[in-house]
Amino acid sequence: MRVAITGGTGFLGKIVYFKLLAMGYQTAVLTRSSSENNNYIITDYTTNSLKEALKGFDAVVHLAAKRSNDKLIANYKENETVTQNIYEACVYNEINNIVYASTISVYSDITCLPWNEELLPDPVSIYGISKLSGEYLGNYYSRNYNLNVKNLRLAHLYGFNEINNYMINLFIRQAFNQLTLTLNTPSKAKREFLYVKDAAKAIELALRESTLCGNFNIGSGEALTNYEVAKKINECFHNEGNLIIKDNAASETINSSYMDNKKAELKLKFTPDYSFDKALEEIKGLMKGLDNVPIYY
Repeated sequence: MRVAITGGTGFLGKIVYFKLLAMGYQTAVLTRSSSENNNYIITDYTTNSLKEALKGFDAVVHLAAKRSNDKLIANYKENETVTQNIYEACVYNEINNIVYASTISVYSDITCLPWNEELLPDPVSIYGISKLSGEYLGNYYSRNYNLNVKNLRLAHLYGFNEINNYMINLFIRQAFNQLTLTLNTPSKAKREFLYVKDAAKAIELALRESTLCGNFNIGSGEALTNYEVAKKINECFHNEGNLIIKDNAASETINSSYMDNKKAELKLKFTPDYSFDKALEEIKGLMKGLDNVPIYY
């Protein structure tokens, strides 16, 4: 199978790219930047450019998306435009097998946990709204143009060497450097996290199901509080005791978020390979011998 990946130079994209190569897929990355890599195809993500770039492919993994901390939908409009351009190019090239990376953030109703795919989406962030819009585009093209778009609602991702200051990645770098981890408040909300290699596994399994379309929850099946996350990270990196709660009287500002993943297990044959503890041990091994690991990016 010849597969094109958008966003293939990103955190998840790199893992997906090398996994597919290792499994015998003919894989190429769509990119805006020039590259000497023969498996990279330059595109500006306009429809005409994509029509040319996607010639000869059997499937597309659509991971490309800009993310912003701003609360303006205008900062996400390009994601919608690029997604539609990709689907138009797929129709043109008769590529029906498409995997779209969506997010757990399309859900929010804490009275209906664990969330399943039959629940009406109700995102509470602009990022979630943007991803849901991408899902709706996929559903539209599946209904009207015979594309088989599989929207994978990925739990909160983490992994080795992710360049951001999100909680898990920050805590890992702090624990690696034997520093104190700080929680702002006591934690009760339980959230589901997904190791990046399990996300890549789900994407590959979804590619095999070329005739399927629709929404699929992809999670670890494990929900943890922020305190449990911090404690497990400290234990893994032998940094026990270096954990403080800044304000024990303060209220937590996040809600629980975890999913029912039975549909993906049934339809995609997906089960995660990594518990949180197992993933941490692998990350620790990958970090062994690293010097000057920064705390913040």
